[in-house]
Amino acid sequence: MDRRHFLGQGPLGAAAVAPWAAGLVALASQAVQASPSAPTTENPLMSALPSNAYLSLLSRQDTVLLLTDHQVGLYTGVRDITVGDLKHNVVALAKAARVLEVPVVLTATMTDGMWGPVIPELLAAMPQVTPIVRSKINAWDDPRVRAAIERTGRRQLVVAGVSLEICATYPALAAKAAGYDARVVLDASGTFNEAKRTAGLARLAGAGIPVMDYASVAVEMLGDNNDPKAGEVYGALDMAFATLVWQVGHAGKA
Repeated sequence: MDRRHFLGQGPLGAAAVAPWAAGLVALASQAVQASPSAPTTENPLMSALPSNAYLSLLSRQDTVLLLTDHQVGLYTGVRDITVGDLKHNVVALAKAARVLEVPVVLTATMTDGMWGPVIPELLAAMPQVTPIVRSKINAWDDPRVRAAIERTGRRQLVVAGVSLEICATYPALAAKAAGYDARVVLDASGTFNEAKRTAGLARLAGAGIPVMDYASVAVEMLGDNNDPKAGEVYGALDMAFATLVWQVGHAGKA
């Protein structure tokens, strides 16, 4: 696959930036429309910022992770990330969530049909979690999935799914409409072509739903490198550069 498609070079660069630009324009427009008609020295855009989801950080005490449709059949069609990287990232995210005691809701669509079972690596990483098998396309529309999220009492919902523009985006949109602080994990989700990826990102940006990477989600919830769980979290994330840094740092101590 041409690296330029995902590095913002060439003709795709403008298309890749467009979703974020659209989101910023929408925020500014909403702030101006909401500003009072009377003269004021307050910047209307700044007055809108406290409710901006991009400014709030994830808390391990208030986050629940929703993993949707990480199934063998769907993985065969993923083209915007390698299957190996996608498996690595979603499994690492699940492991880090377990270390941080963040509840995980796992759901899949008709596992006895064409989409197949949940990838075995993910099941092995979370032996205590039973997948909720559903027929609803939007996981939020399944009462069991929604109830599992609501039972946690947590209001920050992190979603990763295949495909990005449907299985991750739909429940994120629905959760935000229900008052949740929803996020989507880009590199723990995947989709089938460039147009779908662009459309999904544009819709999330327009709805004001932040897009994150799997490692940032975990590190943000960790919050402090002096936390006793920090080593285990970084170990779960399995970031190659972090492992190398650790090896270099300890080389002289051997």
